[in-house]
Amino acid sequence: MKVAILTQPLGRNYGGILQAYALQTYLKRMGVEVETLDRKANVDKLLSLKAYLRNLVKLCLGRIKSIPTEKKHDSVMSSLAAFRDQYIDMSQPIRNERELRNYFSGKKVDAFIVGSDQVWRPRYSPSILNYYLDFVDDLGFSPKRIAYAASFGVSNWEYDDNTSRQCKNLISKFDAVSVREESAVALCESHLGIGASWVVDPTLLLEREDYERLVSAGRDQGCPASVLSYVLDPEQSKQTVSDKVASNLNVKTFTIKPSLSISQVNARDRYKCNYPGVDSWIKSFRDALFVVTDSFHGTVFCIIFNKPFLVIGNRKRGMARFESLLAQFGLEERLIEDESQVSRALIQSEINWSAVNERREALAKVGRDFLNKNLVDD
Repeated sequence: MKVAILTQPLGRNYGGILQAYALQTYLKRMGVEVETLDRKANVDKLLSLKAYLRNLVKLCLGRIKSIPTEKKHDSVMSSLAAFRDQYIDMSQPIRNERELRNYFSGKKVDAFIVGSDQVWRPRYSPSILNYYLDFVDDLGFSPKRIAYAASFGVSNWEYDDNTSRQCKNLISKFDAVSVREESAVALCESHLGIGASWVVDPTLLLEREDYERLVSAGRDQGCPASVLSYVLDPEQSKQTVSDKVASNLNVKTFTIKPSLSISQVNARDRYKCNYPGVDSWIKSFRDALFVVTDSFHGTVFCIIFNKPFLVIGNRKRGMARFESLLAQFGLEERLIEDESQVSRALIQSEINWSAVNERREALAKVGRDFLNKNLVDD
């Protein structure tokens, strides 16, 4: 069986890369031949020019040391792209609707899988209709259409009326639909008129040992017996949470992300902005004493590696993802919104990891069964 996966553009996000890796890995174990479509984000040249001119003014005024460009971003995140290129079977780059349709000219696949991550959030997807497989009717063959752990990212409906109508029509052609958040089940029913299964993120389909094997070949980075602060949206209040936890545990904090951005350094010091490899990212979670994060996949890997953690609610990126994930494991008390909620009792409260691991395996089985039933079982 040949399967094509459509997920968010890969290369600049640890969680996005690892969920794509996990889904491919599990499908290959099922005996499936699989490829992830390298669907690139659309580039708005006018917006890019305006951003460049704004940064040029800032550079002339001395407010920044360097203009951030796509090329520079690719450079500092090259280690993430290297993991993608080594471990994930990708198609050629696909930059627009025409290239997407042309790619399948003369080809045939047995199934398309949409997922995971926030593939159904309009602001994040290169073309939201592509993520409802609008192009499949033009291909000349009739593959299965499946959504696995697709996410809207939020619990409210972000589509306009016209997009809603188009997506409702397209999703009616799917053979099976599953979503990553409990709130997404209700969104599918009320706005798309379709029933959806609730399944776990692909990263939870694999075992802890699967990720540790990736670390074994990696460089010896990390900071064991310390508090890992993995924050996507840096704010002083979030650093205060990490410092508070570290002080209570009488240890230091460390971070896996570079502390400086491209605009803060000149060309000579750009290496200070380099992102560590995916192996080092995994190792930092495995070896941490405690984790403070505002990342969905950061939270997932705390659960995988049985690390005590606090997750800081990230409303801009969507709270539904955290609430749904933590509810699945009975860990709702680990979600906070500011430092005032951090107490000694919360930091030192023990998590029943035996119960969490048992629940994790049960949820993973549901996800695996969904894929087996809808891909290979007749």
